[in-house]
Amino acid sequence: MLAASVPVAWIVTGDTVTVRQAAVDQPEFTEEPSEFAEEPFEEPSEDQAPRETSFWSTTTEVNVPKHADRAPVELGMRFTPTENGSVAGVRFYKAEGEKGRHVGSLWNADGQRLASVMFAGESESGWQEARFAEPVELQADQVYTVSYHSRNGTYVGSRGFTSARSGPLNTASRNAGVFGYGDSRFPRQSNPKGYNYWVDVIFRWRDRDPNPWNTRPPRPRPSEPPIDTVDPDATADPDTTAIPDAPSDPTDTESQPPTASAEPSPSQEPDSTPTPSPTPTRSTGPTFSPRPTFSPGPTLSPIPGGGSGCADYPTPACTGVPPGTKLTQLQLNMDGDSVRITKPGTVLNAVHIPGSLLITADNVTITNSQIDGQIIGVYDNKRYSFTVSDSTIGPTNRCDTAPGILDANFTATRVHIRGHGDGFSVSGDNVTIQDSYVLLCSNPGDHSDGIQTVGASKNLTFHHNTVDQRKAPSHTAPVFLVDRTQGVTVTDNLLIGGTYTVQIRTAPGAVARNNAVVADSWNYGPASIDCANTDWSGNSLVTIDNNYNVTSTVGPLPCPR
Repeated sequence: MLAASVPVAWIVTGDTVTVRQAAVDQPEFTEEPSEFAEEPFEEPSEDQAPRETSFWSTTTEVNVPKHADRAPVELGMRFTPTENGSVAGVRFYKAEGEKGRHVGSLWNADGQRLASVMFAGESESGWQEARFAEPVELQADQVYTVSYHSRNGTYVGSRGFTSARSGPLNTASRNAGVFGYGDSRFPRQSNPKGYNYWVDVIFRWRDRDPNPWNTRPPRPRPSEPPIDTVDPDATADPDTTAIPDAPSDPTDTESQPPTASAEPSPSQEPDSTPTPSPTPTRSTGPTFSPRPTFSPGPTLSPIPGGGSGCADYPTPACTGVPPGTKLTQLQLNMDGDSVRITKPGTVLNAVHIPGSLLITADNVTITNSQIDGQIIGVYDNKRYSFTVSDSTIGPTNRCDTAPGILDANFTATRVHIRGHGDGFSVSGDNVTIQDSYVLLCSNPGDHSDGIQTVGASKNLTFHHNTVDQRKAPSHTAPVFLVDRTQGVTVTDNLLIGGTYTVQIRTAPGAVARNNAVVADSWNYGPASIDCANTDWSGNSLVTIDNNYNVTSTVGPLPCPR
């Protein structure tokens, strides 16, 4: 960021911020549009008085989309101070039409609430501020979250946010904007499109203090509920993913889940599906409820030896971490929620990561492992290659809207994805996904997909997988390939659910053969296909039992015209 000691105005238009410099006798400069502004501050005085800063000024004009989810939601910003200091309070930008009371909170990386405050004397819209009864001391280089709770679910959000800095404050390098539906609780979810919900922190610190404050770790409030834990050795079956009910607030008559809006871009943009800029946004219809006739059946018995292959279509019994594998838990080393790999050729075998895996080196191998969050192979606009096999991806105790695996140059074999709204997100070339099982979930406002493409790419193979979308009421399709991807092959898959179960409208030359679509599992129809540009043959409608065995073939599935 370019620093200037001249008056500036930060004007937000659309999803960007434009810097307007006041007319002064200074050399001219230009700055790339960004979504944040570093608040200017004066050099410290000799008496070492505490200094105060925030990511944005209360005069920052925010002109970004408004989202109305009609469901209670917690919206927040993850940040890290580089100096010891304290938080005096919280700010948020109030959307026009937002009603009701708001509570601001501060959380540590473990999800423990450190302080809360009720906002008072709010204006109809614009920046609102509330100060805690006492400042809360923070430690340098630790991740914290500042948030506010909206019972009405109307808020502002802009996509494409990367990071912000002001004095010793930095937003988290990934997933800075977070949210969570329901009553006020730690906001864990994030939108993969990179949303900013315009929540800010009021931070104090002493600069160049010869006798720094004796800061101590903030003590959690005793009334805070314990954080969910995950059994590192657990493997999942169709019933092990806990899918949250629609958010509700017993005191709010508008407690039904949002309809056509995407969740707070909090993992999804509330009125439109957030997409990472500059990739195109897909257009989807209203939120749909799956037909009630489908319910995953009992726990499946593992095949001896684990990921040794599936006799028919993939199931939890023949994908994921092989039974009996002893896992070694790795310590999170980035942003308090991820393990980052920086060495090319790294091999991760039989490990448990209690968060996400961020890959920032090529030729990484993951096998026989459990990752409780995502596998992310893109960082700072660069994509890295990796291979994952016989591994379980996703949480057991919640639904994360973000994709389980993304984003290019990877091969996934015998992978079990659970607890994610999207299974695979592909935004680049050379992706092969085979012999894998995906059990999808959704949060209100999601547009769940088993596999989706975002932007043009090349060489995508999706072969012999099972995608079950019956537990994802806010859904689009098990196969959603609608961007100009070249070299698409979709073969021998078992596909269940969706608005249209299979949607393929890619570049000419796509191949879709020998796929089995479970009859009457869709809302509108079994397929929506660009038949003129797709080699469509051998596809059929089937029925299945609770263990994903095909019990009958209803008939052939011709390409719909």
